[in-house]
Amino acid sequence: MSENDIHEDRWAIQQLLCRWCALVDAHRWDDMGTVFCEDVVGVYNGKEVPGLQALIDSGNANMTRDTIARTQHNVLNFRIDVEGDLGRDRAHCVTNYYAVHLGAGDFAGQIYSMWGEYDDRLRRTPEGWRIERRDYTTFFVEGDDRMTFGGREPDWEKDYRGDERPR
Repeated sequence: MSENDIHEDRWAIQQLLCRWCALVDAHRWDDMGTVFCEDVVGVYNGKEVPGLQALIDSGNANMTRDTIARTQHNVLNFRIDVEGDLGRDRAHCVTNYYAVHLGAGDFAGQIYSMWGEYDDRLRRTPEGWRIERRDYTTFFVEGDDRMTFGGREPDWEKDYRGDERPR
């Protein structure tokens, strides 16, 4: 792989993660196939969500306009490995994230913020880079997390464990 290819791959991966932020902020969950592989595994604070459709269903159910008026998701401090043992068609990227949510409905006027890290494994596909596994770790939250769970208390064991899809 030439030095140019490595830089192009790193740039493409950064843009992919920025696209994810833009899609979330626009509530465009059905377009997540432009970011994730069909067989993606999401691991959210230790709980597994298997498959693209489960991630889409979760976004549609939890990040609703009924509880969230606007969001701003940001990724930064990209640490991207497109070389080494992963091979030309695999990459590893760790980024920090910061997200702010402005409440709607029962949460109007409230702010919910969170900071953490995405640890992504990526695969090169004919359509470009896609995330095949995301380990999502939250380091700090401020505000009422019900805002990001469709207004309800999350039941992590019931909603995000095993083969059952989020409700």
